[in-house]
Amino acid sequence: MDIASENHETTFAKIMKKIWNGPYQDAEFELEESAPMDRSDNLHFSRAGTAKREDSYEEAAEEPNLTVRHTAAPSGQHGNRFESAFADEQKNTTVISSGTTITGDMKSDGNIEMMGTMTGSILTSGNVKINGKQVRDVQGAGIDLFACTVRGSLNAADEVNVDSDSVIVGDIKCGNLTIDGKLKGNVHVMGNVCCQGNSVIIGDITSTTITVSSGAKLKGKVEISDGGIEPVDTEENGQTAPSSEPETADEENPQ
Repeated sequence: MDIASENHETTFAKIMKKIWNGPYQDAEFELEESAPMDRSDNLHFSRAGTAKREDSYEEAAEEPNLTVRHTAAPSGQHGNRFESAFADEQKNTTVISSGTTITGDMKSDGNIEMMGTMTGSILTSGNVKINGKQVRDVQGAGIDLFACTVRGSLNAADEVNVDSDSVIVGDIKCGNLTIDGKLKGNVHVMGNVCCQGNSVIIGDITSTTITVSSGAKLKGKVEISDGGIEPVDTEENGQTAPSSEPETADEENPQ
């Protein structure tokens, strides 16, 4: 019993040494030594565990290469592509700073931010932001007005937003309109007109839908339809008008 116990302790010590020193570092460790069946199972388990450790070492050795490949990715991908898109948008924006006065028409393919004073029409395929004084028409993909005065018509393919400090004298044609300022002119919208609490509109409104908040003031004709309204017949239209001529005696007393 003592000999078996001693052999078991020796084997356990060798296994611990093997695990501590790394796989197959002990040259004196031999699987051919005589040992009980339990000892062979332990050794087999240890060898399997060592194989697992070797696999993990190989994966760990390959990990730096993966990291290098990730860091070596070309610029413009991942997070850089958003910075590039923002830089391109800023590059394609024409800014007219406050205190600048321009006389003449402006035509562009990019965005326009007008914070000065301009006498002339604005025509662009991009968006237009106005925070100054604009005289004459404005046309763009979308138009935003902030504390400005516009004397001219607005034409936008998408949305027109007017804040509470803006005043417009002219017609508006757009996809959707959100207004909280003052407008003197007609409105023709393909989608929805949202009249917020401070809005004042003097003119006719034609749209598919309309939302009017409490406090908004409208003066003019409002037509809400998608163009598919059919005529409605009332009962008066279906009845025959009574004859005003009196009936003759022959009709009263037929022979």
